[in-house]
Amino acid sequence: MKVWQWGTEIGSCYHHGAHLDITQGLVNELAKYDLDLEAFMVESDINYELIKPKHILHPKIRPDLHLSIQWSKDLYPNDGYINGHYFGYHRNDYRGDYIELLYRHQIYHSNWSHNPDYLQPYFDTIWKEIKSKEIFRHPKEISLGSKVASYLPDGYKAYMVKTDCQSQCLIQKNVKQYCYLKRWREQEYYISASTNFALAPREIASNLREAVKIALKMINNQ
Repeated sequence: MKVWQWGTEIGSCYHHGAHLDITQGLVNELAKYDLDLEAFMVESDINYELIKPKHILHPKIRPDLHLSIQWSKDLYPNDGYINGHYFGYHRNDYRGDYIELLYRHQIYHSNWSHNPDYLQPYFDTIWKEIKSKEIFRHPKEISLGSKVASYLPDGYKAYMVKTDCQSQCLIQKNVKQYCYLKRWREQEYYISASTNFALAPREIASNLREAVKIALKMINNQ
């Protein structure tokens, strides 16, 4: 039996045939109303024992217990799927090796500090697999052109350009409408109509998605 008051559980009583288990909280709550439960039990010759409330332990959800990895069929794989979500093992010039995960049409990197907590088991499982097998190809950074191309609508193309900067690409709608996008440092992007960002007017974005939006607007205004 459980006793409630205004929606709050104040105590419990468990019947075991020969005796009763009663929580101290129930005794204390009844005492507030001048009801001495223990004295009543003694006078009624009822065997009882004061106990602590019983707690039901609910197991924590462990997503990592049911995660399954399918690496690509290469002899030395560099990418694959984890529970149907594509991922790749890559390298960043500033932060070293990292995992890129495509989860529900959104890209996440293992070295980002703002990833949702529920994705951490995915990254942990992949890292564990990499460290345990040691058969993986040396990670390569995905080219900026490939990343930009994944955000472009139909009719637009992205090409890497050969300049003194390895992270620069041309975004083109046609031969007359185009602009250049350059990554600088970790999360800073420049957008300009010229490859010379130091001399030509430019706009700045803090992430690639926003940089592509600015580039498309710049192209369509030409």
